Order: sequence, then structure tokens, then C-alpha cells
Amino acid sequence: MSSIGEDGSQEQYESNAYNQFKISTIARPRGSRQLISYVHFEEVLARVNPFGSYQIFACICILFATIEWTGNTSFPSVLGAVEPIWDCLLKNGTIENIEISDNEDADCAYIKANCVELKAQKDSSEFYSIVAAWKLICDDKDKLKYIQVIHGIGSFLGALVGGHIGDQFGRMTGFFTSQLCIQITSVMTVAANSWVSFAICQCLNGFFYGLIEVMSVTLMMEYTNNKYRLIPNACFQKPLAYVVIALIAYLTKEWQYYFIFLNLVASPISIAFMLFLESPRWLVASGRLGDACKVLNDLAHPRWNNTGIKFTINDLNLIPRDSSKQRPLFYNIYHMFCTVRLIKQSLMQLLSMFTYSMVSTTYIFVVRGVHEDAILFTFIDGVMRIAVPLAIIFLDFKVSCFGRKLQFIISLSTCLFRVLNHYFRDETLFCTQSYSHNQKLLLCTSNHRIISAIICLCYAAVIILIILGTDYNDVSITVIVVVATMLNDCAVWMNIVQITTQRFPTVIRCIAFGCTYAIRHAGFIVGLMLIQPLLKNSPLWAFIIPEIFLLVTLVGGLFLQPETKGKALLDRLVEGHFGRVENEIPRTMMRYITLFLHDNYEYNYHFLVLITLHCCMITIFGSSISPTEMSNIKTNDTCRAIAIDHFSTMPPIPVRERLKANTMLPIKEQDSMTVDSETT
Repeated sequence: MSSIGEDGSQEQYESNAYNQFKISTIARPRGSRQLISYVHFEEVLARVNPFGSYQIFACICILFATIEWTGNTSFPSVLGAVEPIWDCLLKNGTIENIEISDNEDADCAYIKANCVELKAQKDSSEFYSIVAAWKLICDDKDKLKYIQVIHGIGSFLGALVGGHIGDQFGRMTGFFTSQLCIQITSVMTVAANSWVSFAICQCLNGFFYGLIEVMSVTLMMEYTNNKYRLIPNACFQKPLAYVVIALIAYLTKEWQYYFIFLNLVASPISIAFMLFLESPRWLVASGRLGDACKVLNDLAHPRWNNTGIKFTINDLNLIPRDSSKQRPLFYNIYHMFCTVRLIKQSLMQLLSMFTYSMVSTTYIFVVRGVHEDAILFTFIDGVMRIAVPLAIIFLDFKVSCFGRKLQFIISLSTCLFRVLNHYFRDETLFCTQSYSHNQKLLLCTSNHRIISAIICLCYAAVIILIILGTDYNDVSITVIVVVATMLNDCAVWMNIVQITTQRFPTVIRCIAFGCTYAIRHAGFIVGLMLIQPLLKNSPLWAFIIPEIFLLVTLVGGLFLQPETKGKALLDRLVEGHFGRVENEIPRTMMRYITLFLHDNYEYNYHFLVLITLHCCMITIFGSSISPTEMSNIKTNDTCRAIAIDHFSTMPPIPVRERLKANTMLPIKEQDSMTVDSETT
């Protein structure tokens, strides 16, 4: 018998805190034994502990793995772009120090006309970058951009491929191999002797990073339940990564040593990834119940969560899953747009991610003043990514009304308001001091349309100030922009991950994340190709374009983005169209019909109507039909007597309450239900 305590005592088993969720909806009085089964995967998670030792171990692994991932992906944009002071050997044999200023064209013209040889001073900057190593300035300055674009293309392709592999073959397929290849390609960059070989290594590194980032975020979101899901989500904010990267850069001072020690620090994680388990949720949804039982039993083992429970295939039989007839040959991007509901959500998520990426890219180039100290910039980035996710997790646990939609609106509002801080200087007091923090939060909560109107007015003021020639290249204002950018990036990103997890079924969730991540990389490439030239030639449009996306995303979020806090995950593709409550009606009805068929009762069309009506009442209202109400329904006497006899002894089945709470209510001893061994 499954789900029995280690000492074999059923009474002690039922006293365990994690074992107070008994699921059974069919009862017979005699000649029977107790049956414990599950109708939703949330109930299974409750039994194995949704945030136990294993989930904590996985979060720690992701925190350390992001050091390797972030150290490779962010290098060309920040640390790798540090420009030194150049030693220019003139024709008369003297050496002149040249620093590329904002007037880059004039400096480059002077170098071409007068310098016989150009070398970078290694000690002139805090970090010796690839720009200094390969003289990526003047005519060669675009080669750094090519490296970034090539890395982005590799990540784009890797995310798409990883999404399809994860949903077809499992989240762990190629997981360890991808991490190993990331480290190999990262070490290969140390031997790169030109920007071309460096770009090739970055392309391969980006491809494998695209694979593993999609699989890892999907895996971590499915390991736990709705209550704790923000914690693994916050681990992907790279809070530890940027701080460690800044420390490595500060100690090594040179890009080749940087990559050596980066991989030295992150190498133990590859071994830890060998202990990762396949997503049990995906195994159940795809019909692999045997493999799911092995994973769940491993999670419940004393070496991990130690919940003292053992699962069998029969325990998971009632959980909805794909059948061989329902499952297509290969889930793909098409299935993200196969219903109206999924079309709206997919477009909203892709738009949100593209906007997020464009805005992040814009402000990376705007904060050029901080790039003079790239290590400090990286360190501040990491510190902000520690504080903001912790604040979001605290609010999510303590403030019930702090939902996903509210986070989304406030984050985008912050993103728009920070532009005002960027340009408005002293006038920002109008927007920042007129309302206290609590008043602004209440204003956002009570009426999102008012916030939208205020944002539009502030946005118009920003455009007017830019047209009037307001200078934006100020260090103090840039620091404010950096802080606001980190606030926005963390909140918006965590919100996108949470909503993507909840709104897309398990069978296509990895594809959804793959497309979302791919759009992020595409947005980075577009921003890279557009924003840099616009900042130099037309700064006004460098801000108009991302702010248009912000306004469109904000309006779309107000009307299309649903509130997903407290809602259970979907598992099958059909649930992406109908939802889970509607699916309870036929499933509950079939349980009752199976019971009466087993007892060989004679029933007619009217009797099936009674059963259907009873099941609908249970599903919609959470209560059963009383015997008195049943007696008033016109049908033949035999069927009515049978129905009254059975329904009067059968307690209500709180299906709607179970769905709402994402778990089962504790079953009292007098409410425990049994089923015939023959029926089982």
C-alpha cells in the first residue's frame, strides 16, 4: 500500500503534517480498503514538500551557475568594452598619451595622421579589455558590436532549440552537456588571438547558454508550487553573479585571467548538476508515470526532503495528462498560438520581453559615465539585484493584494518615470515629492488608468525637454538611472517569468520560455543596432522608440494581462483553452458513472441527467444536491430512489475549493472515503 508511514502505521501516517491531504471521491461501505489518489499535481507537491532540501539545493546551484553564465554574456558589453589610454608613437620618435573622448572622429583622425604605432597602456584603466588587446577603436570599433551580435544570435538559436527539446524529450535532456560545453567554450576564449576567434567562441557559448537557460528556468519553476515559486525565480536575477564577477575582474585586471578564474570558480557546479532530477510535473503531464514515481520517491527520500512517502503509478492515475491520441507528434511554436486565449497571452508576453530588452539595452549605453569604472558599475548592478528581488518576495508573502498584474504595472510605470528623472532634474520634485510611497502604491492599486494618464503627461514632458536641448550626460543623473534600471529589470523580469509559468501548460511551457528568451535576445540585437547610432546622431529618437514600446506594453498589460497570483499551473494543452475548472465537470461525472456501472444498476437517460446535474453543482458551487431537491426532479421512481439513497450518504466534494487553494482540504476521520478493491 502506498503512502504508509515508515513504521507501517496508517494512523501515524495521517498525523504527519505533510500527509493531511487525502484525495478520494468514490465511497463504498463494506468489503473495502482505503485508497489515496491525487487529482492535481499540486497535491503531490504538498506531499513531497514543495520547498524542501532538494529545492534549496537547486536554488544554490542556480545562484552559482549564473556566475559562469553572466560572466560570459555580459563581458563584451561592460568589462570587455573598457577603453584604456593609448601610447601614440609619433613620427619624430616621441610618445604621446591619447584618450578617446566624446569627439571620437577628431581623435581618430589625429591618430591616423600622426601615430606610427599605437599601444594600450595596461595600467591606465582598471581592467585590460579586448578593446585594448585588439585595438577595437576608430575604424575597428564596430567589431565589438559584431561580437555582441554574434553572441546574441547564438543565444537566440539556442533558446528556440532548447525550448523544443525540453518539451519533447525532457528538461534534463542536454542539461549537463550544455553546462559542460559552456565551460569549454569559455576556456577556449582565453586562447583567442583575434576578435574573429573570440566571436566564434562567443557564438558557441551563447548557443549552449540559450539551451540551458530555458531548460533551467522551466525546471526550477516546476520543482515548487505557487507559494514559493518567486524564490527560484529570484535566483535567476543573478544577484550573486555580478558581485563575484566584479571581484574577479578587480583581482585579475586582465581579460584572459578573468576567464580562467571565472571558470575555476564555477566548475564545481557542473558536478552538482549531475544530481538534478527531471521535472516530475512534465513526466506526469506527458504520461510517464513510472519515471515520475521514481523522481518523486527520490525527492521524498531521507537524503533530500525526507517526507516518508512512497508513490506508485496507481497514486497518479487520476491526474490529468496527455494521452497518446491527444498528444501531437511534436509540440512546436504553433501550439503557442493554437487558441485565442493562448494567442493573446503569447503576444503579450513576447511584447513585454521585447520592451524589457530594448529598455535595458538603451540604458546600458546611456550610462557611459559609469563605464569609466566598469567594475564599480558591475558591483552596483549586483547589489541592486540582491535588494530588489528580496523586497518583491517579502511583499508577495506579506501583502496578499501584491499580485502579478500590480507588479507589472508598477514596474513599467517606474521605467517611464525614470526617464523623467533622467531629464527633468529639479522638476522631478513634481512627480516624486507630491506623493508618499504608500500614496503612490495606493494610487496604482486603486486605478491603473490614472497612473497611465500621469505617465503619458510625464512622457510628453520628457520629449519636450529633449527637444529643448536638455543635457542628459550627467554622472549624478546617470547613477539614478542605473538604480531605477535595476529596479525595473528585476521586477519586470520576475513578473514575465511568473506569468509565463502560469499561463502556458506544462506540455508547451519550455517552448514558451524558449520563445520568450529568444525575443529577449532579439530585442538586445535590435537595440544594439539602433540605439548606439541614434544616441550619437539623434538622441531624441533613441528614447522615443523604447518609450513607445513601454506605453504600448503598459496599455496592453492593463487590459490583457491577467492576475495569476494564487492560481495553479496548467498541465495539458486543452487547459490552455478551457482552464481547469471546466475540466473538473466531465472528470467528476465519470467517477460517479463508473461507480454506478460497477454496481450494475439499471439507469436510463433521466438518471444520467441527475448525475450530470449533481456533478455540475459540485464543480460550480462546491456543494451537492440535497435529497429533497432531488425528490422534486421529475423522473421515474426507481431512478429517483437510487439517486436519493446514494447522494444522501455521499458528502459534498469541494472541487472548487480545492482548485482555489491549490491543495486538498484536510480530511477528518469521519469524512475519509473508501473504495472497493474490485473497483480499484
